[in-house]
Amino acid sequence: MLLTAVRTRIRRWRRGQSLVEFAITLPVLLLLVMGGIDLGRAYFTTIAVENAAKEGAFYGSRAPECNTSAGGSGCTDPDNVQARVTAELDGLAPSGMTIRCFAAGTTVFSGSGKAMADCLDGDLYHVSVDVPFTLVTPIMQDLVGSSLTLASDATAVVLTSFDAPSGTALPIPTTPPAPSPSPGMCIVPDFASGPTKIRDADDVWQDVAGFATTPTTNGSNNANIVWQSVPAATVAACASQLITVSSTPMSTPSPSPTPSPTPAPTPTPTGAPSATPTPVPSPTPTPAPMCTVPNMISDKVTQAQGEWSSAGFNAANFFAVRPPNNDYRVASQSIGSGSSRPCLTTTITVDK
Repeated sequence: MLLTAVRTRIRRWRRGQSLVEFAITLPVLLLLVMGGIDLGRAYFTTIAVENAAKEGAFYGSRAPECNTSAGGSGCTDPDNVQARVTAELDGLAPSGMTIRCFAAGTTVFSGSGKAMADCLDGDLYHVSVDVPFTLVTPIMQDLVGSSLTLASDATAVVLTSFDAPSGTALPIPTTPPAPSPSPGMCIVPDFASGPTKIRDADDVWQDVAGFATTPTTNGSNNANIVWQSVPAATVAACASQLITVSSTPMSTPSPSPTPSPTPAPTPTPTGAPSATPTPVPSPTPTPAPMCTVPNMISDKVTQAQGEWSSAGFNAANFFAVRPPNNDYRVASQSIGSGSSRPCLTTTITVDK
């Protein structure tokens, strides 16, 4: 009987010990489980916010003026930054969204930045997104509060030459051989063949074609030139030829006929014949500036475009064969690195 009583007491003591241990460990187990639930939700929400900011910056760098559906023609949903960010959040409602353009080289993205109409190739397109996050477990609400704000931002280099439809490879422009004009004469370029942006009209007219005048422009900076007052391939005086370019078709006035001068009578030569004039040698043309092609293999497309511009080449002559919404790493480039080519007229294509 005594042995049975002892065994009964031991069993009861062990049961009580188990209850005490369970009571001690239960709060820790609940904290771990509840914390794991909210931590996992916060992690996946953070990934969604980061992807939304990157998608907005990447799309805006190709269409800077389409920050919202009010950006102009072609900016209706979903073809604008705001719509792309909202779609990437997949049902999460942002509490704040900031879309700005900053000059190249900016490191602190504060202030209002540049006007979207003045956002040029090489500038930085910055998008920041804030999303409220609500904790669902009571224990975590008591520890850190009922709600948090998850934020992310992203920056991309503006490169508006990537505006071909999705899945369409961008064409490599070819320049047909042109006859060499006489000294003092230049050939009018074809602004619509590129196509050339309004903001690049000065560079093409003066630096590439060699004219000394300034073209008159009609349209926003990022619009393509579709009309020019002087036909392409016209040979004209470099120092005096004027031109107007426009992003919309315009009427070309008919030139007034130039009256023919009345020929003067040829005087009869008298005396000794005149000496044969000594021919004046033609001036030696100034060679075009040369730049060295950088190595862009293994770099992202946006980084490669920046390297191309930093090397002194024209940013509008950089092309990538790819869908416009995939910033892949460059696997090949059409011109080998280290090659010396003309800075203003050389074009390059990169591929994955």
